Amino acid sequence: MFTGGSTELMHSPSEKTKSWKIYLRILSYLKPYARQIVLVFIFNFFFVIFSTLSVWMVAPVISALFQEKPAAEKVVEKSEVTPGETEQPSLWNINAWLKANVQKWLSRGDRIETLEWLCLFIFLTFFLKNLFAFLEFYWVSYVEQKVIKDIREQLYTHVIHQPLSFFQRYKTGELISRITNDINAVNVAVNRSFTKIIRDPILILLFMAILFTISWQLTLVALLVFPISGGLIQKIGQSLKRKSRRVQERISDITAVLQEAISGIKVVKAFAMEKYEDTKFRTKTENYFRAVLRQVRLNRLSRPLSETLGVGVMAVVLWYGGRLVLQGQLLSSEDFIRFIIILFSVMDPIKSLGELNNNIQIALASGQRIFEILDTPITITSRPNAIKKTSFDHEIRYEGVTFRYSPDGEDVLKNIHLVVEKNQKIALVGSSGAGKTTLVNLLPRFYDVTEGAILIDGVDIRDISLPYLRRLMGIVTQEVILFNDTVANNIAYGMLDYSREEIERAARLANAYEFIMELPQGFDTVVGERGMRLSGGQRQRISIARAILKNPPILIFDEATSSLDSESEFLIQEAVENLMRERTVIMIAHRLSSIIHADRIIVLEEGSIVDEGSHEELLSRSERYRYLYELQFTT
Repeated sequence: MFTGGSTELMHSPSEKTKSWKIYLRILSYLKPYARQIVLVFIFNFFFVIFSTLSVWMVAPVISALFQEKPAAEKVVEKSEVTPGETEQPSLWNINAWLKANVQKWLSRGDRIETLEWLCLFIFLTFFLKNLFAFLEFYWVSYVEQKVIKDIREQLYTHVIHQPLSFFQRYKTGELISRITNDINAVNVAVNRSFTKIIRDPILILLFMAILFTISWQLTLVALLVFPISGGLIQKIGQSLKRKSRRVQERISDITAVLQEAISGIKVVKAFAMEKYEDTKFRTKTENYFRAVLRQVRLNRLSRPLSETLGVGVMAVVLWYGGRLVLQGQLLSSEDFIRFIIILFSVMDPIKSLGELNNNIQIALASGQRIFEILDTPITITSRPNAIKKTSFDHEIRYEGVTFRYSPDGEDVLKNIHLVVEKNQKIALVGSSGAGKTTLVNLLPRFYDVTEGAILIDGVDIRDISLPYLRRLMGIVTQEVILFNDTVANNIAYGMLDYSREEIERAARLANAYEFIMELPQGFDTVVGERGMRLSGGQRQRISIARAILKNPPILIFDEATSSLDSESEFLIQEAVENLMRERTVIMIAHRLSSIIHADRIIVLEEGSIVDEGSHEELLSRSERYRYLYELQFTT
């Protein structure tokens, strides 16, 4: 028990420091909106003034209605004036100053007329209070939504620029959850706390100042509850932060399961796994339900707890102060009524600050998850003064390239030496896991080499500006990625200023024009999510049309005809030949029949080049290539 307590004590300061850093980091997003925040402070100042006045004015109305002599004739009793106090009290004594000036402004010949002026004054006070509350709320909302928009855009931009290795560490559903759910949690927390953090402390200070000027003795009695209440609320807030993080983790799990099931719905149905996926989803939602319930239970506890403590103090003040007033001691009945009303009023912003702490803890839990992503460095970027290379003139050279996916992992590629000359057609063959895809993924810098270098025309690709490097290449993958957009926009994806004629020409060369024109809106037909409204062969031809339109000097081609029917395969093969004309091509071959006419075939095994040459040369001397060839063509 002692050890555990010591450990918690040791870690507590660092946790508090970490929390403050996260909160200050969230607040740093307010800097661009300094002018709007100044407006918020101005409107908040006037709101506090009129809010205080609206509460203070209740007592004079009661006095005007129930006192024996007219309010107009009432003067400050001598017993209420401290020694040395003049007839015009100092502003430091807010209560006496207000009483003197309200009498001067509103006193009339009889009670009814005084009451009428009091009512008019109260109406104007409440009207101005609510006017400034609205103006403050509007500009606070403007700043809040701008801040949330800035964080969301920054997070998305940071994620989208990460290398492929980043997306292997994080599930898609988890990233979606952080960009949506965690941002929303920060939004709710900021939305509920930003106004309170500005307004409530000022309101409390002003109310407390009035209470002290009315009766410092009763105010000290009332203050006894605040340390107890504050300590309990702080304890609740710390626990709430931990539970809020668990809630966000559970919703991430739900998003991940949902995304995987919908993306792989064909596999789910093919294996009749609907019940299994349903059970898995229900388990995740049950975990989320329990986490949320614990969070809500704790969150809802703070307000009734602080209110109960507050009412307890009110009862003590009423009992103690009321006895003194009835005995003609301490203060007048009007001031006692005013004291009680203001004391009740000050409890609301105090309880509100308790909720503020809870909201901040929720924001900290989600903010921590957001900043974990933002603090993940983008490891593949353009170097300073990188070259803007716009052409490919001579060769691609792999020099002693070794690669591993993690520092402590095994080498996936081992000391690769390879030269690809301009307009050569190079094919990569080998068993699954030999390193073919990794070898081509290094060329556009989806990953960076662990050792060695890749050069284009003698320039290390790490010294070429990343956008310019990737513009030199067209990539046709086995898994075709289309977006929920029109056919024309999918063909021209990432490319600007292309005419419809150029898009149609690319479609003709890709053998896609005829089927596109048969679609309901032709080139303006929306293909659906991931292009699911098109067949596999149609999607592949759209992908080839995209590469043709880009017209890159270097083509990376991952053959994808093995699962297509004969007609689609023939059309795609013809489109591929159109695409490969007068280009440097590196192909990953799944069907050896498609690479027989390649200029050179590279045989990879276990991350190393074991042989290379033409089809005939490799058949005559390479046992590995001959084995792969016979595996496909020998019955």
